[in-house]
Amino acid sequence: MTIYTEIAFRDMEASPAVEELIRRRVAKLETVFSQVAACRVIVEAPHKHRIRGNLFHVRIDLSTPQGEIVSSRDVGVNVAHEQLNVALRDAFAAARKQLLKHKEKIRLDYHLPDTLPTGIVKDIFHVDDYGILETSDGREIYFHRNSVVEGNFDKVTVGDILRFAEELGEKGPQASSVHATGRHKKYSGTDQLREGSA
Repeated sequence: MTIYTEIAFRDMEASPAVEELIRRRVAKLETVFSQVAACRVIVEAPHKHRIRGNLFHVRIDLSTPQGEIVSSRDVGVNVAHEQLNVALRDAFAAARKQLLKHKEKIRLDYHLPDTLPTGIVKDIFHVDDYGILETSDGREIYFHRNSVVEGNFDKVTVGDILRFAEELGEKGPQASSVHATGRHKKYSGTDQLREGSA
């Protein structure tokens, strides 16, 4: 998945070369945590110091299914931030650290209680990044690629049993924090037949 990226420049001219550098750094963040859905980067040169020149400020906002992560490097913290590439490097290094902490926290939080509902994957649309769960009471629940924990969406198949937290989305109920728990008996035999006939 490619992270949706917005780049804004304040008190300075936009630069295609800087934009390309930012997009490369954003792509590297995706290797740290695959569930980042969007990234907004603001680059500004707000202070014109008489002796030192501009100190660049870089703010990175990351959107994940579990919430927002903000990484910001203040001007004045590092004189090296007179160079934009150094300010960008430091801001993305800080964002990477925060993503790693976020990922670890999620890993620890994902020892789920057995009280969360389960559903069977009724349909899966890997190309379109979503699937449909059928609950024990016959309801259909939508889930998105970004909701599947540990980025395992591509491994999800029809018949998988998923544990999930339910929330209300724009178009009705949807699943968040989706975890694979096994295969439904009804589908296990068909997998063996398919494997045997291959």
